[in-house]
Amino acid sequence: MKKIYTVVLFLLAVTMLPAQTLLTEDFSSGTMPPSGWTIDNLSAQWSSSATATAAGTAPEAMFTWKQVIDDSYLISPAIDLTGYSSVVLRFKHYLDNYGGGQYKIGAATRSGGGDWNVVWEVSPNSSIGPDDMLITIENGDVGQADFQFAFYLDGNLYNMNYWYIDDVMLFNPANLDGEMQAITTYPFVSGPTAVTGVIFNNGLTSITSAEVQWSANGMETFTTEFTGLNLEMGDNYAFTCNDLFNYPIGSYDLMVQLTKVNGVADDNPDNDILHKNVSAVSYITERIPLFEEFTSSTCSPCASFNSGFVPWCDTHADDITLIKYQMNWPGSGDPYYTAEGGVRRDYYGVTWVPWLVANGDFVNTDMTAVNSFFNNAVTLPGFASFVASRTTVSRGTTMDIDVTILPYADFSNFKLHVVVFENVTTQNIASNGETEFEHVMMKMVPDANGTTIDLLDRQPITISQSVDLAGTNIEEWDDLGVAIIIQDLATREVHQSGYAVENGVFATDASLSELNMDGVLIPDFTPDVLEYNIELPEGTVEIPLIAGIPTDPNATVIVVPANELPGTTVVDVFAEDLSTHNRYTVNFTVIQGLANTNEAMVTIYPNPTSGLIQVKGAENAKVTVYNTTGVVVADFPEMKNNTINLSHLPIGVYFVKVQTTNATTTKRVSLTR
Repeated sequence: MKKIYTVVLFLLAVTMLPAQTLLTEDFSSGTMPPSGWTIDNLSAQWSSSATATAAGTAPEAMFTWKQVIDDSYLISPAIDLTGYSSVVLRFKHYLDNYGGGQYKIGAATRSGGGDWNVVWEVSPNSSIGPDDMLITIENGDVGQADFQFAFYLDGNLYNMNYWYIDDVMLFNPANLDGEMQAITTYPFVSGPTAVTGVIFNNGLTSITSAEVQWSANGMETFTTEFTGLNLEMGDNYAFTCNDLFNYPIGSYDLMVQLTKVNGVADDNPDNDILHKNVSAVSYITERIPLFEEFTSSTCSPCASFNSGFVPWCDTHADDITLIKYQMNWPGSGDPYYTAEGGVRRDYYGVTWVPWLVANGDFVNTDMTAVNSFFNNAVTLPGFASFVASRTTVSRGTTMDIDVTILPYADFSNFKLHVVVFENVTTQNIASNGETEFEHVMMKMVPDANGTTIDLLDRQPITISQSVDLAGTNIEEWDDLGVAIIIQDLATREVHQSGYAVENGVFATDASLSELNMDGVLIPDFTPDVLEYNIELPEGTVEIPLIAGIPTDPNATVIVVPANELPGTTVVDVFAEDLSTHNRYTVNFTVIQGLANTNEAMVTIYPNPTSGLIQVKGAENAKVTVYNTTGVVVADFPEMKNNTINLSHLPIGVYFVKVQTTNATTTKRVSLTR
């Protein structure tokens, strides 16, 4: 997702000291306060949050509201700034405002444990960010051997919800310092894709030009130069490279480097390179949008929103996955609140109800926004499929759940969430006027943190779990459902969702009924034979197109084309159960002969053709036509007027070999009527 950062920048004074990073803190330890840091007052309100709301990387620091008029400081370790006259404090933050103002957030410095000196302060009346902040500090605390800075809040802290902070850095800036801030290329690609990213000016000198290089798995390097820039310190530039990422199916380490700034190497090479794993996927499928609603039966706005949202969900029941988490506020909250719903709430940074999350992103609770999201979401491809079965709750209160996932790319650090819900509840009615509630979460399996999964392309995995539903809020044991979520833990994006089938049984037929080359059945094909050898005519340079038709229409067929000739096209067939698998292979060889020196000069048109074709670029040539089995079906020893007639042949694909005294070229032609 593209992030837009706002920068607060004070006037910088150039020092004679070399560029140096003096402190960094990304809160990755998961402890609060981090090692060496301290908290002054309201320490219980500071926590490590498994979110990335400040636009950094989870976890991050978070301050939670409290109904009090007070202050609180998150204080850095002491830093020796002897000899310095100017430093820069950089951090990312997001303020989730509740309303009413009457409080401040800011950053301050001190030395010798003395009074705090404000270097940045905001009195919010609305939410702020996410912002990437740069603040120059030149006060009397700079130059001291025991310099400290702090993030603080002061005032009516009931009027804010949460303050998120991440990626804190105190540094002495370089003169010329361009930073490769982000690679924004989507991590899953299914064709030629632009390499994109963000350059950030982290130095004193304005950036007017930048050179960016990228490579995949250390292969060929591509370079793009960007000119006409005007980036002052703290500005960023979203770039798109000229050359496209276009590689065969597989996983790649995409390296993007800022190689020149203003025509030369910059003063700080440590922040010039980023890496990102990008998978060229083997297959794409439909992605089912997931809607997660945080709501409560004591929330009047929830009833208002649900008056439109519930009928919409009923209308789209076959097109979406829906889960509702009942919250323990406002007031006494919903009677069906559970701690697992609270974990999910904290993961998303939910601060009020109704709150709607769709495919891991916040969506406004109005039907215009819901429809807009849905219309876009249904166009997004999915890169994994799953089937899931769950038992009827008959062994006491225990439910058995089996999930088989078939990935079409490599996935790392993902989560499988299994959610047991009740289709309709009525006994959690409270004060907001709603009389029933749909898809209310009862239990998350094994818990709200889910199951960590790492997946490899076309390697199915099955996860079996049992859950005891005793002690839950279930009203009707025959009214249960199970939702399945496959989610990126770091980005929160949901890549696939759906429902388990009650006592589901899935077919195991992974055979093909047909295996075709360029639309024609491969000779001697039988479903039980998995390997085929095809010898192509001399001069063939185009890789034939292979397609398979499954015996069971619910099976999945994945074709991985050969990259070159000679080579092998692989056809993977996965049964409906996604675990039973057959692999068909088609091995191509080419008859060796004269070098193909004029292939690019020979053109054949029209293609497809109903019979007559023109051959250009090969005067006085001999033309031989073969079918896909290699049999000669037409021969033109002396082609006249550069025209041949194939209208007497059956519809299908043919190889047209054009021979001159200098070279041989073979082209594929489709004959239609």
